[in-house]
Amino acid sequence: MAAHGNKFIRLRLFFDYPPPAVVGCRMCWLLVDLNTCRVVADLESVIREKFEFSRSSILSLFIEDCYLPHTESIYVVRDNDNVRCAFSSGVTGRDRSQSDPKLYTPTPARLQLRTRTRRPA
Repeated sequence: MAAHGNKFIRLRLFFDYPPPAVVGCRMCWLLVDLNTCRVVADLESVIREKFEFSRSSILSLFIEDCYLPHTESIYVVRDNDNVRCAFSSGVTGRDRSQSDPKLYTPTPARLQLRTRTRRPA
């Protein structure tokens, strides 16, 4: 890697599910040009394009089980890091909470509304 200097980093990607571009393979290496990536969102775009994921899918990146925010500088990712790539469908808001009850977190206003509408037993 010394031949490339500091302009490139090599990442080991771990996918929760095999990506469309490499069906049957959940791990691979990716060489990232730091001149084209300024923030984590740029890295997400590179991964989405190279591995042929849908633009409507939501990509979340993790290092050591810690979430990488989209707006964070790319320099939070280092050479030879293990990056977990988690994709989910583009369902958001109310639709998402109805499809998976664990994702739904009631707001205080909703809790207050629920307690008002309950009838005594």
